[in-house]
Amino acid sequence: MATGRKYYFVALLSGVTCIVALYVHVHRQGRTTWIDNGIISVTGGLQSVVLGLGQGVKNLVDHYFLLVDAKKKNEQLELEVSSLRSKVITQDELILENKRLQEQLAFKAKEKETLLSAKVIAHDVSPDFLGIRIDRGSDDGVQLGMGVIHTSGIVGRVHRLTRRYSDVVTLLDPSSNVDVIVQRSRARGILSGQSKSLSGKLKYIDRLDDVMVNDILVSTDFGNIFPKGLMVGTITAVIPNSNGILQTISVKSAIDVYRVEEVFLVFPPKQSEKAIN
Repeated sequence: MATGRKYYFVALLSGVTCIVALYVHVHRQGRTTWIDNGIISVTGGLQSVVLGLGQGVKNLVDHYFLLVDAKKKNEQLELEVSSLRSKVITQDELILENKRLQEQLAFKAKEKETLLSAKVIAHDVSPDFLGIRIDRGSDDGVQLGMGVIHTSGIVGRVHRLTRRYSDVVTLLDPSSNVDVIVQRSRARGILSGQSKSLSGKLKYIDRLDDVMVNDILVSTDFGNIFPKGLMVGTITAVIPNSNGILQTISVKSAIDVYRVEEVFLVFPPKQSEKAIN
């Protein structure tokens, strides 16, 4: 029995050896057998899958780094654009400021009164008081009641002051009353503010006075508070009163108090020599 198993083992080993020798001989001659075809089919498919996965991973990694690089470049471009935009805005602001200063100088040279320039540093936000704060005070010769004007027209009067700052009540405040003339017809009245509507009311105009919509109101030299002939506002509505003597007239101020940046204080003639320019 043991001899039979030994015989079978030797026979099997001899057969395997012959097959291997035959496979090596055939393989060296460049021919393939069914074993080669099977191995190539299996390994070729696996290699194709591995190669595809590797290429996909490579493309994904390359795309990721491209996106990272593009993001960095976009961020850099955004910073450069923001910087350029800031420079343009600053340049435009300087141009506008220079234009305003030139207008102020021309205006100051034209006026006979002694004027003191001032910057608006704050606006009053109270619904019951329409005013501005300027950077001039008693140390600059400012006094209560002094007129405050702009190159576009009348602003108001000094209402409160400290050594370095002053609060100005504007034409639109209900407590303000300014003597004015209708430029076209020379009808005379008092302009009073109406803060809630951001407009004014022209009072004491007789129903027989010649007053029309779009008529311009200018200042008088009454009280030596404002220079004569400065624009005050424009009439926006005229409502005749058939049962009364006076007309109801609405006025739009020539000055937008929320956009004023620079103003002038008007020194009365007797104080001109004390003014600080």
